[in-house]
Amino acid sequence: MTIETQVSSAMIATQGLTFAYTEEPVLSNISLNFQAGEFTGVIGPNGSGKSTLLKLIGGILPSASETVFFKNRELSHYKKKELAVSIAWIPQEKQMAFPFKVIDIVLMGRHPYLSPLSFEGKDDYQIAEDAMKQTQVLEFAQRSFNEISGGEKQRVMIASAISQKPDVMLLDEPTSALDIKYQIEVLNILKRLNEDENKSLILAMHDLHLASKFCKRLILLKKGQVFCEGTPAEVLKKEILEDVYEVKVKIFQDDEDGSLLVVPESS
Repeated sequence: MTIETQVSSAMIATQGLTFAYTEEPVLSNISLNFQAGEFTGVIGPNGSGKSTLLKLIGGILPSASETVFFKNRELSHYKKKELAVSIAWIPQEKQMAFPFKVIDIVLMGRHPYLSPLSFEGKDDYQIAEDAMKQTQVLEFAQRSFNEISGGEKQRVMIASAISQKPDVMLLDEPTSALDIKYQIEVLNILKRLNEDENKSLILAMHDLHLASKFCKRLILLKKGQVFCEGTPAEVLKKEILEDVYEVKVKIFQDDEDGSLLVVPESS
């Protein structure tokens, strides 16, 4: 299969993607394909370029021409409103400068469908309510977003993305700073969206066990380049992880679901 054929069959594709904030590249020569309906985790050490990659394929950061494609069309050729209908971006930072209510945050997902001078209608509120039911935050609808817990905020942000009705959801460290209960809750919500609604999910993740447990495909970055990609079993191997993370590890397999637990060896 040629590169052109791979790109044309992918939901999102990158070809030779390179990006730098200053002179030193953060990402170098990244060529990847993301198929519709995939649940993909992007993993790697701090500073390997995970968040930057998600921002580039979501149009949050500008990319060079002919390096990022969405539905076989160069990303830079889309208007921002077009992309906002199709791709939802959920960042790590969840603190709002203004005291928005939870319902206001969820309704922000409907903004790409509104004209500049129009307001949300009955259908928009129904879509938002359904999204809040899916993420179990409807009871918080009238509360201030900044007053709820981190796990609740994450579910609200996902509800906002659901109300956007996108093809693709990009999530930057969706379980960071959450306790294990909220981590599992958030990832189970994403799993249901992937399995029941065929949402394409691309997550930047640190927790290798959770990545193994929920993601069907992993992309491992090292110093801004793709070191390897494949199923969790193909990527989370002792020799690979020790090379990339520069630490000795032991790997254990969960007998129940086959997920992998990576544990650093004591010195």
